[in-house]
Parts: sequence; structure tokens; C-alpha cells
Amino acid sequence: MLKNFRIALFISIQMLFLSLFFAQDAVAQLKDIGIPFRYAVDFETEEMHLSLQKEQANDLKLPDNSPPLIGITSQVDIDPAKNGTWILFPEQGLKVWRMLVNAENSSDLSFYFEQFEPGKSGKFFVISADRRKILGAYTQISRVEGHAFSIEPIESNRIILHFETDIEASDYNFQISEIGMLFAEKSVSGYGTSGSCQVNVNCTEGFEWQRQKRGVARILVKQGSGLFYCTGSLINNARNDETPYFLTANHCGELSSTADYAQWIFAFNYETALCENPLAEPVAQTLTGANLISKAANGTSVGSDFKLLRLLQEVPKTYNPFFNGWSRQNNVTATGTGIHHPDGDVKKISTYTSRPVSSGYGFGGSNPDEKYWRVNWSQTENGFGVTEGGSSGSPLFDSNGRIVGMLTGGISSCSNTSGSDYYGKVSYAWESNGTESGLQLKPWLDPDNTGIQVLGGLGSDTLFVMADFEAKRQEISINQKVDFENLSSGKIETYSWFFEGGNPDNSSEMKPPAIFYEQFGTFDVRLIVSNSSTADTLLKEKYISVKPFLFPNPAENVFELSFGIDLTPETEIEIYDALGKAVSFEAFIDGSRLRVVLHHPTRGAYIVRVLDKFVDKNLKLIIAR
Repeated sequence: MLKNFRIALFISIQMLFLSLFFAQDAVAQLKDIGIPFRYAVDFETEEMHLSLQKEQANDLKLPDNSPPLIGITSQVDIDPAKNGTWILFPEQGLKVWRMLVNAENSSDLSFYFEQFEPGKSGKFFVISADRRKILGAYTQISRVEGHAFSIEPIESNRIILHFETDIEASDYNFQISEIGMLFAEKSVSGYGTSGSCQVNVNCTEGFEWQRQKRGVARILVKQGSGLFYCTGSLINNARNDETPYFLTANHCGELSSTADYAQWIFAFNYETALCENPLAEPVAQTLTGANLISKAANGTSVGSDFKLLRLLQEVPKTYNPFFNGWSRQNNVTATGTGIHHPDGDVKKISTYTSRPVSSGYGFGGSNPDEKYWRVNWSQTENGFGVTEGGSSGSPLFDSNGRIVGMLTGGISSCSNTSGSDYYGKVSYAWESNGTESGLQLKPWLDPDNTGIQVLGGLGSDTLFVMADFEAKRQEISINQKVDFENLSSGKIETYSWFFEGGNPDNSSEMKPPAIFYEQFGTFDVRLIVSNSSTADTLLKEKYISVKPFLFPNPAENVFELSFGIDLTPETEIEIYDALGKAVSFEAFIDGSRLRVVLHHPTRGAYIVRVLDKFVDKNLKLIIAR
């Protein structure tokens, strides 16, 4: 079951002022900096009493595949015109409105506004009654005009609502229609309720994924009166224009309304600074609200369980966002990761080292036409990353750092590390869920119909550069050429390509010429992109595999292998017939060529195995006699 993560700050009276600044920043929703006027002074005001009973959850009609419920909302009607107390401060030119909310059996409270217009000078704060936590100030920059609004959970069950504005102001209007109450379940540390096997994203396992993690965010999902945690990611589109598209799973808020989506809360950068959990809860930076753009049909058997949102606000540059790239190819690399918020906890990373398999949801076997990638995780240096409730919707990355799937579910856990998880395939979500744009990713991620199959990520800083490329073919025979596709992004001024074993062996062009490989072996490719301030390097080791050239083929009983380089004693040849039986032969070396004579072969197919300390390749030979 999903548990709540939280932190208790134990402070002395002498440290109260400093702790208030810390608490303000602990969850940094888009807001102005400020301390509420006379926050430490109690005023006599109206107090609303609420009570959270888990039995209330039974009244919610949730889909079978719904994420674990973490809380519920209670309907209220809080309006400053008829609730709370106004206090005037003529000397300061201010007026302050306050109201108390007390909720039994809840660890945290969140607030949902039907409308939120603070006016030009208005500032809204949420303050724990013990003054240990302050959220705010929420001002005009915090909301999107004309949309509902919400404030992220604050750890306390007794809250002061505080609004202040100019004493003559009348341009404000807000109404709180629901209060979210989270179930009171805590870990020993106050947060970090995910399984002990999980790996924090800033452990060594995450060192190569520092860009991708910046796009991943925890979602506080609202669906009617139900609250849930899910995960998702910012995703790039072919125009590279920073449109705030956000990819998650359809079962996260499968029944959410337009008004619900406007009150979803997206928490970026909620992660530990180092590998270990610190004593204090890490900072999160949040945004409120999204519009639904497209999604799969409901249910895991009908569609691929994707959901594409567009955030109501641009992601601030101060959040250092990264719009992750994607691959819509119906194949996936043998290694990669998942980055997620299990149980709503700080950001974690899970690693796979065996190739995911295409299958139906919950099924074994392999079917390339199915909708999901079946993934099994691997133990790593700092743990055994798996998934949990709250991980739903999180991205699956291939070894190139591109999103290839969104988590639907599975049975992996810290007590079942060998269990499989299932990710809806980007390749299926592209256009296979239906013909309408609201059922596809294609119209939104490739709006100009360029036909690209892979796209790199995009950073938000003005000097960002990222090297990325793919070869059209990675396995060739000698004396063949390879074309390379440049997928790099950012403000790039110079390109430096290096092709081990290739001709030419380097290039400074954005798109290099076709590279000619004249010798047998496996070769690295390296690309450096740079501008006047920064650079990025991508090295793909043993990326191009060049096989010997076998001729003639078909042959009678004599053929040659051309290696392009003089043969060494390490090179070995083995030949097998169609039944796997070794075939006798004689071989004669002539510089870079090997002449092979088979002893009494019969008509049919044979496998010629060529191996040395670097390469092990199988070539197909046809004997026609």
C-alpha cells in the first residue's frame, strides 16, 4: 500500500526564524518569496473541523487498475467574503484574512481552489499552526488565469490560511472548494517510505542519467475525491520548442475530469543530493495544472496505457528542466533504466541489463505486435531498484537515454526482485491505439510529420548542448559504408566526429559523409559538440562491427574470406553444417585473405564462424554443387 513520506523539523525557539525560511523552500511551488505579515501572532478567527476516516475511501468508485489511494478530499466552501476573519492594519496599509483548519487523523493537508485570483498585491500563505512550516507566497504568478488552482500538501493537520493585500484592494477573489487529507502513515525518518532495496537517483547508478532525471516529476493526481501518486516525464517534440508536454500512464487519473487535471500537482527535482537519504526532506519545485492532450483507451488489454498532458504553465528555467527524447522504434536496447517516485518517495533509479521483451500486459512469451515491454530488473552497486505504487507512468529509458515506454504495472518489489514489470510502448502509442489524434502521440510529438523515428532530449538553458547520433547500420561487411544520423541538440557551434577504423576517420561537419570501413573488427565512434561556453561528448564503444567478406557465395567447395588486414594467429575459423556438426576443411593464408577448401561438402547451408580476441561473428555460406 502507498504510504506517505514526510519530515518533522525539530527546532528550538531560537532557530524559529531560520527554520521558517527553510520550510518555505522545502516545496517550492511557483511563488513569490515572502514571510506573512505578523505570522507569529494568533488572531481569534473561525476554525473549521474535519475528520479523515479510511472508511470514506470505500465510497469512491475506483477502476481496478487505479494506483494506490493516498488520501481523499472533503468538500468545503471557504470564501473570504463569508468565512474567516479580516484584520486591518492602517499604519502598514494592509489587511489580513485568516482562518483555521483542523483535520483529525490526517498527516498532511492540501488545498483545492475553484478559483484563485489574489489580485495585483495579494499574497496567500498556508502556515502550520505551530509555525514550523510555511508555504507561499502564492500570487498572480502562481496561477493560470481562468483555471482552478491547488496548493501542495503541508505536513500538519492544523493549518492557518493567511491572505494579505493592500488595505484598499478589491481585485481579489478566491474560493476553496476542497481540502485534501492524506492518510497518516509515516516512516521512521519522516519521509522515504519506499522499499529499502530502492536506489536513489544520485547514487552511482544515476551518474549517466543526470539529464534525463531532470524531466521526471512526481504527480499528486486528483480524480474526483481521490488522491494518488504517480510519475511522469517532460517529453520533447520534433520542433524542439520546449512545449511543456508531459508523458505518463492513462491509468493515473483514468477518470479525472478537466477540472481535476487543472489541480494536479507536478513536483520536479524531488531527490536526494547524494546517494544516502539526508535527515531533512529534500526540496521539490512544483507546478499546478495540465490539459489532457491524448491518451490510450481505458484498460490494459485495449490500449497501451499512455497519457499525454500539456502543463498549464511553462516550466521555469530555475527548475532546470530537461525535455526527454524518445524512440518510436519497435525495438529496445539490452540495457537501460527506469526513473520514478515509488510510493511518492524521492526520485529513484532502477536498472535493467537484459533486453525487454514485447508482450501483452501480464503475459510471458514474446510477440512483437503487442503493446508492452516486459522488463526485469538487475541488482546494482547500491541496491536492487524495482517499482512500486507511485512509480506508475514513469519513463523507461533505453541505453541512449530515450523514452521507450511508460510504466503500467507489474509484480516487482523488494520482496520479489525477479518479478516482471510492464511498460506501455511508445512505438504502439505512436499511432496504433486508434486513428484519431486524441489516441496518438504522433500528431503532438511530430507535428510537422517529418517521419523521424528517434529524437534526442532538449535542455532549457541557453548554452545547452548534447551530443547524440545513430548509425543507419551497425553491422556491415568490409568495404561497405555507414551513414550516421546526427541527433544532437542545443546551441551547437562546432562538431568533431572521430571514426575508429573508418575512412575518413574524422569530420567537422554537422552531417558527416558516409564512412568507408575497409578492415575487419569492431570500432568506436565519438562525437564532440561544443559552443564557446560548454561541450558534450558521446562515445559509443565497439559500435560498428565489420565482418569479413565471404566470396563467392554460393560456392562449390572453395571460398575466400577477405579481412582487409593481415591475419594474426589469434584469428580462428570454425565451420558447421545445418545440423550443427563441425565440417572438416583446409585453410591457406594469403596476407589479408583466407582461402578455405571444404572436404566433400554436400549441398545446403553452412555457418562459418570467425573469431579472435575482439570479434565473434557468424557468416552464412551456401554450397551449391
